[in-house]
Amino acid sequence: MTAQQERIARRLANNELYAMGTHYHDSLPIASIDRVLTECGFNETEPAIYCGRDGRCSQQVGARTWLSLSWHKMESGRYEVIAYVN
Repeated sequence: MTAQQERIARRLANNELYAMGTHYHDSLPIASIDRVLTECGFNETEPAIYCGRDGRCSQQVGARTWLSLSWHKMESGRYEVIAYVN
């Protein structure tokens, strides 16, 4: 993927990741994030245990692209998730 193609793919991925962050989730939506990444031509997230009330991670998902992911588990048990690629 060229730098220009990767920049366009980042924009598409960020549009979908933003939409994912506009509502709360019953669990961390790692599978949905992976789906967005692969559909846009990036690598899936690394296998890991994403746990804790609050968390943050960064992973390289493309030659020049990193995923930033943070979450917060609210008192209701639902998760607020913010994810983007840059």
